[in-house]
Amino acid sequence: MPLSPANPELSSSEQHALWSNELLEQYSWQFQGETPFAVPLASLPLLDELFKFVNETIKNSFDRSLFCWTDLKQDSKGLTAWYLGVEDYDEVLEPYIESLSTRALTLSDAVEPPASR
Repeated sequence: MPLSPANPELSSSEQHALWSNELLEQYSWQFQGETPFAVPLASLPLLDELFKFVNETIKNSFDRSLFCWTDLKQDSKGLTAWYLGVEDYDEVLEPYIESLSTRALTLSDAVEPPASR
């Protein structure tokens, strides 16, 4: 299920909280405890893609219960995602995370004002 449409009546922080809660509810099996989403609002749909990818990639794995996100954030270098799980996941997940990281930088360039001189 995709994220709900953006609500223009909400502030960006309220929209961020709404979408973060939707993601946590929909993909709750991928989380143990509190994992903050330190990403801008524009990148939350990328996390939705990532969580869907993980869901499809390891849905039938007997090791699925060993997987969980430990940290998700975005900075000037892009999106970074740390997780616990079986090493077999790295081969599939790391390239996908890198591609989303590149897209996150593109999104952030599109919404960030140019630096003043």
